[in-house]
Amino acid sequence: MSLNIEQIKLDIDSIARSLGIKKYDVFGSAKEESSASAKNKKPFGLNSSSKSYLLVRVWNDKQQAGVTSTSNLTYAGLTDALILAHSSAEYGSTENIYDFSENSQNTSKNIQVINDLENKVTMHDLVEKSIEAETKILDHSSIFKSVPYNKVADSYSKRFYFNSLGAIKVADSNVAYCYFYPLAQEPNKIAREAGHVSISKGFQNLNVLDCAEKAIKKTENHLNYTNIKSGKYKTIFSPEAFLDLLYAFSNFMNAQNILDKKSLLTIENLNSQIAASILNLSDSPLHSANPDPCYFDEEGTITNNINIIQEGKLVTFLHSSFTAQKFNTKSTGHCHLGSKLTISPYFLHVSKNNNINSAQYSSLSQENNVIYIENVKALHAGVNALQGSFSLPFDGFLLNNEKKVSIESATVAGDFLSLLNNIIYIDDNETVTHKGISPNIWIKELSITGNS
Repeated sequence: MSLNIEQIKLDIDSIARSLGIKKYDVFGSAKEESSASAKNKKPFGLNSSSKSYLLVRVWNDKQQAGVTSTSNLTYAGLTDALILAHSSAEYGSTENIYDFSENSQNTSKNIQVINDLENKVTMHDLVEKSIEAETKILDHSSIFKSVPYNKVADSYSKRFYFNSLGAIKVADSNVAYCYFYPLAQEPNKIAREAGHVSISKGFQNLNVLDCAEKAIKKTENHLNYTNIKSGKYKTIFSPEAFLDLLYAFSNFMNAQNILDKKSLLTIENLNSQIAASILNLSDSPLHSANPDPCYFDEEGTITNNINIIQEGKLVTFLHSSFTAQKFNTKSTGHCHLGSKLTISPYFLHVSKNNNINSAQYSSLSQENNVIYIENVKALHAGVNALQGSFSLPFDGFLLNNEKKVSIESATVAGDFLSLLNNIIYIDDNETVTHKGISPNIWIKELSITGNS
């Protein structure tokens, strides 16, 4: 990538000295992405983009902090950013004093993760793969009418942090991804759509045709559908669906939300049972299966794989340096800079507590009148993150012994914390998704609204 981090650092050091700014830190990100789609076996929607930005934080003599962002990385643009951040510091909080994180107070924790990103993929490669995959889907059967949502992409990104004490951290990555959502329709039936997403470290590891094949199978599974009656059902969440719920209600693990009283939990819940004892949950930004590992957060704190729930007990919250100070602990490396520091997980990993002897539900073919939720929808509208309630339409199946029939349309509703406590089984086999890792999760009972 063309971004010269060393030059940006030299420029900001020079500008800060000329402005009399003694304390500052900078987080930056740059990303180049190329993508291609196909329509009717021809190239469609070819895009290339290059984006760079800096978050600049400056302290004044009263230790108030001001933050601004800029995408103008020229000397003049950097000067304007430092001036604006310094002037906005006057309005910074005098009660909540921010400081450098523990990992960024000297040069001893400097890190540099540089990969070999020389073999860049061409647009021709992306176009070729997207057409090949779309053709595979359309030629599979005449019932496949189109693939309205499809993309093959390759991206290169760089993240960096440095401050006035000399701390510096740099990491780059190459992530490729693709998705295909075919539309299929059998005679005298409604059209059905399903799909699959694949993501990998580097385009050379991305199996585009395998992603297309999985999209075909998922769509075919929904062609034979039925209506269901409303009621209480034993429910199984797919790895993707359960991870979506966890991210939607992630305020329960967020220390900043705890301080702001915008969480489902309070500090008193720490080290208490909040879920069934079979559940383990961690955030694993450095997991070997994570295609885009994050080595440090936006205030330069080095990340680690963090246990959040162990045997159903909440063992820690996710922290920034500010919340860690308030909770008398250490930052977990989950900070995002802004006018107010925010916190979010990177790559959640759900696993089973193998010390628990639970009922065996490992064979789906043995189950009767069970709902399998493959994918939840409308998370932006159907989740009340502060109350813990959800009501979400979903794609899924009704399981009856050895029969698996797609559900035409239905909605699942419940309470998130109750759901965690009503987990009765977790499969042994974990599935790696683009959002994290999880097995199938079995829930004792949930309210399902059908249209039968």
